Amino acid sequence: MDPRFFAFNPRPTRIALFLGACVLAVLTAWALAAARQATEPFAEARAGITAGLMLLFLYAFHRLRPRPDWGVTLGHMGVRVARPFSSASPLEVTWAQLSSVRRLGRKGDVLGLFFQEQGRVLIPRHLFPRKAVFEELISALEERLPPPRHDA
Repeated sequence: MDPRFFAFNPRPTRIALFLGACVLAVLTAWALAAARQATEPFAEARAGITAGLMLLFLYAFHRLRPRPDWGVTLGHMGVRVARPFSSASPLEVTWAQLSSVRRLGRKGDVLGLFFQEQGRVLIPRHLFPRKAVFEELISALEERLPPPRHDA
């Protein structure tokens, strides 16, 4: 089995974060204008909160940019999963450590990798550019490690 790489590239999420930051910039400017005219008693607080949220959205927008080796790699020895908001080394799990692979959530848009020792890694669909890439990752994992049987 050759190593297969499934890159994270959350375009729709990044677009939503950028548009949200733009809306928050407008709301911050509006609140600052109201604070300057002293027409509202809490305009400065509203400006501070919207400015903080705008910076948070821009930070998330920056951290979710595509980078080399940022994604899920299926190799001979196991699975390597990059961490979306951390610059730490990727999480490496051997095939023997994995007990099951399951879809989670109402729409099945979260992939759960469950370990033998009561741990798990959740991989949301919104980290991938298209649903087809997410489905391909799930099928590749299920080929190597079949889903659990639910015996009664």
